[in-house]
This record gives sequence, structure tokens and C-alpha cells, in this order.
Amino acid sequence: MADEKAEVKEAAAGEKKKSPMLMIVIVLALLVIVAGGVAGYFLLSASKSKDAQPGAAPQTAAPQTQDQGYAAGGLAGPMKPMDSFIVNLTDAQGTRYLKVTMQLEMSHEMLSSEIDKRLPQIRDEVITLLSSKSFDDVSTIAGKRALKRGILSSINKYLTTGKVLNVYFSEFVVQ
Repeated sequence: MADEKAEVKEAAAGEKKKSPMLMIVIVLALLVIVAGGVAGYFLLSASKSKDAQPGAAPQTAAPQTQDQGYAAGGLAGPMKPMDSFIVNLTDAQGTRYLKVTMQLEMSHEMLSSEIDKRLPQIRDEVITLLSSKSFDDVSTIAGKRALKRGILSSINKYLTTGKVLNVYFSEFVVQ
């Protein structure tokens, strides 16, 4: 009889030990399901908001006028690749140089021919601007952004049929 009571107590203890473990597994499974649902919701809602923003007009590829420009509609304008520029930087030792390759975003495709006609003046302006900079001027992000603005204004002063909207560096090496 004592043996039977011991077996009953062991069986009851075994059930009590299994019960908390079973509860932990169930809770973890529910957490994984809820987390997956929340993640799925945010992923789907994020992709929907990128496709169609409420209150925004749909973007169409309407013909652009000279005054309107591509950047106003959120579209990238035509790109004009430029040859590389290699200049000495203005440093005390004079041993550093800068190599820059850039692309120009234009307001319209017809501007490319005007840039080609004005290329000697444009290259001279850019070389003068680049060679006036020191390593400290071009080593920071703020310095690179200021350099882009300077290049942009230097180029646009020679253009009459349109303007360069942005300057993109495809290569920027300081040595």
C-alpha cells in the first residue's frame, strides 16, 4: 500500500513538471505567431504606402518643359557623364591630389549639346574650383555637398537653354 501511494505521488509530480513546460512551449508558439503577424502587417502596409500614397497624384511620364524640369515631378532627369578631373589640392606640402568623376543631371536632353559646346569653359570652372580646395574641405560629407553646390552654380552660369539639376560623384579619390 505504501508503494502504491509513492507511485501515485510520483505520477502527480511528473504531471506537475510537464505542465509548466507545456505552458512555456504554448506561450512561445503564440508569441512567434503574433510576431509574424505583426511583421507581415508592417511589411505589407509599407509596400502599399510606397505604391500609392493617399492624396498624391499618380506619377505619369508626361513630357517635361524647359521650365518644369525632371526633378519637380520626382523623376530623374537625363544624365550627362563627364570625363575625370585630376587636380592638386591646396595643401601646405602640395602632395595631395583629387580625382573626381561625375555625372550631371540635366533638366532636359537637349541641354547635352549646349554642355558639349561649353565644355572648355565648364571644365575650366570645375578645375579651378576643385584645385582651390584643401584636403580638409573635401574630406567631410558637408564639404562634398558644398563642393557639389559650387560645381552646380559654376556650370549653370554658362547654360542658357536649361540647367543642371544635380551633380553626382561616381568616383572621388583623394591621395
